[in-house]
Amino acid sequence: MNQRRDLWIHDPYATPGTYHKVQLHCHTTNSDGAFPVRELLHMYREAGYTFVAITDHERITRCEDLNSETFLVIPGVENTIVRGFWPLGPHLTRLWVVQDRLRGAPQEWIHRTVEEGGVVVLSHPSWKGNLWTGEWSRKALYQLQGYHLMEIFNPHSDPEEDVRRWVDVLRWWGPTAAVGGIAVDDCHNIRQFNIGWVMAKVEEVSAPALRKALLNHSFYASTGPEAEFGVAGGRIYCRLNEASTIRFYDQYNHVLLEACGNRAEYAPLGDEGFVRVECRTAGGKRAWSQPFWVERVRPPVEEIPGELEIEEIRYA
Repeated sequence: MNQRRDLWIHDPYATPGTYHKVQLHCHTTNSDGAFPVRELLHMYREAGYTFVAITDHERITRCEDLNSETFLVIPGVENTIVRGFWPLGPHLTRLWVVQDRLRGAPQEWIHRTVEEGGVVVLSHPSWKGNLWTGEWSRKALYQLQGYHLMEIFNPHSDPEEDVRRWVDVLRWWGPTAAVGGIAVDDCHNIRQFNIGWVMAKVEEVSAPALRKALLNHSFYASTGPEAEFGVAGGRIYCRLNEASTIRFYDQYNHVLLEACGNRAEYAPLGDEGFVRVECRTAGGKRAWSQPFWVERVRPPVEEIPGELEIEEIRYA
């Protein structure tokens, strides 16, 4: 928390650690990807990634023998939540899991995954594939409980619509059950490789450290810019490695401030609900912060202007 006299601003980046590049959604030839497991992992390692989650369809692909002090493979799977008959339906990505598939309704899948210590991601929320059955409806987004992350950039989906749905979910669930927004490349072929990722702030290269960062939202999503987000002196700031259009938004997706350059800051007023930052370079590359929740602090009674002492009334 970063406190002004009248506000609490929750800073998800106020945690020790350094940023590492993370891919949370990609496919190999074990499902419908173009690259064998080791070839794809070598490609990600050469592209500067520290963590990679292989999320083949309906199958957990493991490759622990490539793990090292600087590179770690996370077990995961992308499951179809069947509508009618397979393969119709939206997709649910589950990280750190041991079972390829589960039975039951989507809520049961989420509960079982959380019980196993896994992390649940709603994949490409506005995807129109699978004969227009692949999107996650707003009704489902509001009814399902316990999922941790949503993809707000995926080349198979509409990022503008996905961000809108993410903002709606944040406003719906509030800070106690907030959902993180991630970027992925959902790589099936070379055209989709290394085009969306997460920069996670971790204290060490380990699965527990990454899981902690994802659950605490100590990360940002990117398709290119390197960024630093945080709170200082009661102001939310953004610093970038290249010039961009920087926008600060409130919980209703209203633009609070727009600036051009590689630095900007915004002083919350207290009625924003949360503030998030979105950056876009001249070439169209983007970065998204996680929400900074803003809360008014009620002053102590003795400091409330006009507060009067009331004499005790005694009855005979």
